[in-house]
Amino acid sequence: MKTVFKYKIWLLYAGIFTLPMYMRLNNVVLGVFIVFGLIDIIFVSKRFNFKKCLLYGWPVIGFFALSVLASFRSLDIDNINYLETHWSLLFVPLLMLSEKELYLRNRHRIFMSLIWGCLVTLIICYGNLAWEIVKSGEPLKEWFQNRYYTHSFTEMADTQPAYLSLFLVTSILFLIQDRKLYGILRYILLIIFLFGLFQLASKMALLLFILFLFYVAVSNIRHYRQQLVILIFGVLLCTSFFLAFENYYMQSRMFSVDAILDEKRVQRWEVSYQIFKENPFIGAGYEKIETVRKEKYREGGYSLAEANELNAHNQFLEYLSINGAIGGFVYAIALGFLFLFSIYKRDHLFTFVFFAFFLANLTESMMVRIKGIEYYAIFATLFLCSQTRNPSTYGRLSLSDEKEGFD
Repeated sequence: MKTVFKYKIWLLYAGIFTLPMYMRLNNVVLGVFIVFGLIDIIFVSKRFNFKKCLLYGWPVIGFFALSVLASFRSLDIDNINYLETHWSLLFVPLLMLSEKELYLRNRHRIFMSLIWGCLVTLIICYGNLAWEIVKSGEPLKEWFQNRYYTHSFTEMADTQPAYLSLFLVTSILFLIQDRKLYGILRYILLIIFLFGLFQLASKMALLLFILFLFYVAVSNIRHYRQQLVILIFGVLLCTSFFLAFENYYMQSRMFSVDAILDEKRVQRWEVSYQIFKENPFIGAGYEKIETVRKEKYREGGYSLAEANELNAHNQFLEYLSINGAIGGFVYAIALGFLFLFSIYKRDHLFTFVFFAFFLANLTESMMVRIKGIEYYAIFATLFLCSQTRNPSTYGRLSLSDEKEGFD
């Protein structure tokens, strides 16, 4: 029996591998991992320690508590359905923190699972794009036209552009500092992922470039000279390709401040802030938030936002409107703690992973959908598994993981 449960971590690898793509498949795989993991730590290995998991995992479990608070504004048992997408915020920390050494030893494989998942997802999306062009008899230059960007590009893989962009950014950050993957393969993956970011018309592509320059500034540039050359070359190559085909959609979306602070987005932010002011302490809750938000959109004449039932497109404002000041406080404290603690630990990889996650949350509500919730639950918990390690030792290991034998 114990032999079977030794391989449960492969279910986690499979869950992370499918994270960038088909949502139902990913939910099934991660669900099986959670069931196997709970049986193991409670009945087989008996390593479950709720108090310790709560002590170390509060930056993740705290968000599950917010979900419970937002769900049960009444004693109706049907309110439990609001928690459907949030269970990983509870169970993933319980599983991983109960056996933190296991997941620390396999940190490299966990990140590589995401990288291979992103690669397969891009292959699916680009394969579908090529098929559409061939089937319609269009010239190859149509590859770079706006009808093949964002949602049209990712629809075949059943994923959202914002989440795939975040996963690609995380993969690129890992590839930059990894020294175990074969050099040429690493650089090929960097170029492919950069092209993917541009195809997604992701503002994260430009933010990533700024992020990397800062990364090099605080690191030893001699160790990252080749990565710097490859990233600069990749960004310039991607930019040249898309601009050469006179893609005005790309220019207006990627190279304009208005794309981030557009009027419609600001209007949604204002609506969410109004909801917060009317429910300042505990927010509107899940049961009422959609109704209240649609009423505000209707009052403001924001017909498009009302028709599409758009959310705040800012995670901080999302928590303020749903959970009130309590939600905003937990969000700020949790992310702030993870970011500052990663700096203290000198775990530079996670410092920039958390920073990238924060940037994504400025223009998107990344923890509204299950993909963003699972991503945060897994990778934030993976970082929290290192809390008891010596910070100076772990800081050196975080650049390559070689000395510790993470494989």
